[in-house]
Amino acid sequence: MGKKFKLAIWTAACLWMVVLIQIVSTRIYVSKTDFAQAFARNRLTVEKENKDTRNLQEGNTCLEGHVPGKLEAKEMEKLADGLFQTMGGGCVMEHSDADNDTYYVAYGYTSGIKSFKKVNGHRVNLNVAIRYDETKDRTRVTMGTPIINNDF
Repeated sequence: MGKKFKLAIWTAACLWMVVLIQIVSTRIYVSKTDFAQAFARNRLTVEKENKDTRNLQEGNTCLEGHVPGKLEAKEMEKLADGLFQTMGGGCVMEHSDADNDTYYVAYGYTSGIKSFKKVNGHRVNLNVAIRYDETKDRTRVTMGTPIINNDF
């Protein structure tokens, strides 16, 4: 019984070490990876950093960009997932206009960003809003942390 107990303790310690290493490496990776890099890796044209006063007051970061043409609902979802993955996170919840493919909003979380907000009981620190602009025939993408505090 003593050997099994020691083996269980050693295994648990190893697993906790792996978890800690993943958390630390994610925080380092995300601190080195900013939104501009996430946009570049997902082939988005960066337009501007959003300096809206509501974002500045709460310490939020927000970047806007676009892709040419109109994206289908699945393409919008795939784009948001790609942005979340680049930042070391994943999607927590989402909302879209599935009938018209005009907008898609996704909330995500990554352990690489310390601050977060609680939305519907979920920790959220990444927010992506995608909408189609008919006048310019392009799909606008806004990404913010922990959430986007302005109109998109």
